[in-house]
Amino acid sequence: MAELIDRLSRLTRELQYVDGLNPAQWEALRFLSRANRYSRTPGAVAQFLGCTKGTISQTITALENKGLLERRPSNRDKRVCLIDLTEKGKALIARDPVRRIEQAVGAMDGPTGAAMVQGLSRLLAAVQADADAPLFGVCVACCRHLSPNEGCGKGEVGRCGVTGEALDSDDAARICVNYKNPE
Repeated sequence: MAELIDRLSRLTRELQYVDGLNPAQWEALRFLSRANRYSRTPGAVAQFLGCTKGTISQTITALENKGLLERRPSNRDKRVCLIDLTEKGKALIARDPVRRIEQAVGAMDGPTGAAMVQGLSRLLAAVQADADAPLFGVCVACCRHLSPNEGCGKGEVGRCGVTGEALDSDDAARICVNYKNPE
């Protein structure tokens, strides 16, 4: 299994040397396209990708110089910069070369593809737990997500239990740096 995952990982990395980008730049773009407003910061990108802030800073600067990202100060904390994809960045991520993997899984029969996704999700969670790596997850599935009437993780759009801010359905469906697994 480990050899298959390693080989697939290498092939996936090779796919990402396109459109003038390298795999690290594609990974940052991919994360930023799926992240909620709390997670589109250099620190969150570094944490998600397991890189140093210096490495991510260089990656973000390169993507910004290519016109794919733009930085702006946070309304909540002026010391923090938020990163948004530009229209050019959104158009590029729509052609993400890793979608070939998704297409291959989608071409499998339903039970096989579903079993692969479920199994790999469990494997990732186990390896993350063993490595004490941060868990990133979708906001609405977070234990800290406060639904309007019920308090925690009931699948309704509500507000963030960390910031107290209201969440729209778009933010609630995105990856969050503040995610905590319901236990």
